[in-house]
Amino acid sequence: MDKILRQRSPLGAGQAVLSQDAQQALDRLLRLDDPGGLKAALLGMLLAPGHERRLEAWFDETVPVHSADAIRADMATIGPAALLPWFERVLERLAQTPLTDRRQLLLAVRRLLTIPGPGRGIDRLLWLAVRRGFGELPWTPPNSVAEDLPLVSDGKLPPACLPDLARFTAHLARSVPTDRPESLAGRDWYLAVMFGWQALADVPSYRAPDADPMVRALATLERLSWLERPMLVRSWVGEALAHSSTDWLAPVAADALRIACTLLDCPMPPELARHFVILPKDPPP
Repeated sequence: MDKILRQRSPLGAGQAVLSQDAQQALDRLLRLDDPGGLKAALLGMLLAPGHERRLEAWFDETVPVHSADAIRADMATIGPAALLPWFERVLERLAQTPLTDRRQLLLAVRRLLTIPGPGRGIDRLLWLAVRRGFGELPWTPPNSVAEDLPLVSDGKLPPACLPDLARFTAHLARSVPTDRPESLAGRDWYLAVMFGWQALADVPSYRAPDADPMVRALATLERLSWLERPMLVRSWVGEALAHSSTDWLAPVAADALRIACTLLDCPMPPELARHFVILPKDPPP
């Protein structure tokens, strides 16, 4: 049975819901609240297909957690519609733990992500999401927002931010609309997004940036106004759907775009939100 079913929604394009098996697995995960189990879940998000050394490191990190294998199995069962929402819930719960514990978790996350092997474009986004979830504030240079980045005019962003938009979009293109390394779809999506903001002749050549330029580019986009950031997200999502052979995004693309919304403190457009289930709220402590 498929883990994800699609039902008709008011949007007309379908809404992700869970199969019975996936819902039961999610119910078990939602009851998880012990630090060891939450650590196993957090690190489980970093496991990549074919990356055996990262899996070995996960086993080493979760040796004391008796339920670790069951947690990993449930995470595989719930499927992509619930996995990232569940990951965000894990971060919310771990954010309530002592600072020293969070620092140790960050070290464990970093150890797994820096193990040589087949990396993924979404790994850096997950790393930034963990840091943000643990309380790191967006980096904003002092005395810069109003002077450096004027408000959008006639649907165009200030030219000063376009190089950083290109850098961050190029990084997203490692996962959007697909993460298959042999595909040129990411380059085509990148060019389509950037052409929406500037003349095609002015669009920088597609090249995924290194970590530091990507983080600096994100810092620039974070400084855009609350009116401008949703415009960016809509352009990313709209072109991703335009480059999809169906009206549904690949799971890795939907995940990357959802994380980008979180990093930019921007609500998801409905066309993206429909790819995910809505979790029940945690009861108050």
